[in-house]
Amino acid sequence: MNPRSPRTRLRDALLRVGEGRQVPEADLRTAVENALSELAQETLGERSRVGLVTLGSEDHSWGRNLGLRIADYDVGLPDLLWAADESALPPQVRESCPTLGQDEWEAALLVCKLILTVLESEPEPVPDDATQHPQCLPRPARALTRERFCQSLVAIAERPELPQDELTTQLRTTLLDFASETPDNEEAAQLIAVLPTEQPQPAMRMCLSRSRVSLAQVLLSADGCSVPGCVLDEFPDLNQDEWNAVIQVSGLTLLAFEAEPACATRQRPR
Repeated sequence: MNPRSPRTRLRDALLRVGEGRQVPEADLRTAVENALSELAQETLGERSRVGLVTLGSEDHSWGRNLGLRIADYDVGLPDLLWAADESALPPQVRESCPTLGQDEWEAALLVCKLILTVLESEPEPVPDDATQHPQCLPRPARALTRERFCQSLVAIAERPELPQDELTTQLRTTLLDFASETPDNEEAAQLIAVLPTEQPQPAMRMCLSRSRVSLAQVLLSADGCSVPGCVLDEFPDLNQDEWNAVIQVSGLTLLAFEAEPACATRQRPR
């Protein structure tokens, strides 16, 4: 039997972060970084900058959580994408996806940052001097709304028997349950759908419903675009390579939750 594909390994590694199991943080970091590196090598080749991203922790007033972060800058990828709200559609994306509109670009960014956020671990108590071995304690399991959103993402990649309308409804409903029904979220949810790739090996993926372009393609086509001014306003020391890493890892994460074409998963003849 063929070994699991890089996108499957990345999907599994990211899902383990919030499972609430007693897995050492270092082991999770290694699994995520290795899967990211392999998928990036397969997809991006020498353009890859994903080595600048790691799985790291952040302490908040409400607890400590694990998520994807720029290693040297120590900022979460969702935070950087939040800062990119309403950024202009990059020229590279307009050239690669000529039917894409500004509203769809903003929806793609919003959905992507929500997916990166839902894959983070639930907040846990911040260790203090009285905690001898906090790394040995199990992390809290995902809350119900977070778990349902994750499962709707998994279904796109792993439940080929489900109709695309059912997958779309699950994705939109669980996204809004997790993120709340604000006007921006509701508009973004209506702009996304689960659609098949072209024949002869159709496979389900998250797409922009009007342009029918996959979210992964949109993000990956933005690779190399200049750091938006609104991001630099909030993170003035962020460099171009780090922004490239944000875009690449965001796109690869979306790719990990696409179904693979049958030709990519079919067992080779002996």
